[in-house]
Amino acid sequence: FKLASSYFDNGISFLQINHWTEHYNLSLEVFELAAKCALTNGDHSRVKLLYQEVVREAHLFEDTLEITYTNIRALYSASCLEEALTKLLCVLNKLGG
Repeated sequence: FKLASSYFDNGISFLQINHWTEHYNLSLEVFELAAKCALTNGDHSRVKLLYQEVVREAHLFEDTLEITYTNIRALYSASCLEEALTKLLCVLNKLGG
């Protein structure tokens, strides 16, 4: 998945400065897929950076669910169990109303 990850990183680098405004859905999808590749490669810091940008730019909470799940998996994989559980409970709380 290292090659796929580099393709997604290149794709992100080709996005224009205002890509979150002009190409919101594309940006969201590319960032989510880049995060999944980074997780598969064990690059937890990259997952975190991608997650933070999506959360900052997302229009709706629901738009963050996919990358939040990937981020929680990265935290769990990195043995950051308490932080993973805290984020998971926060998401469940928001979904529950």
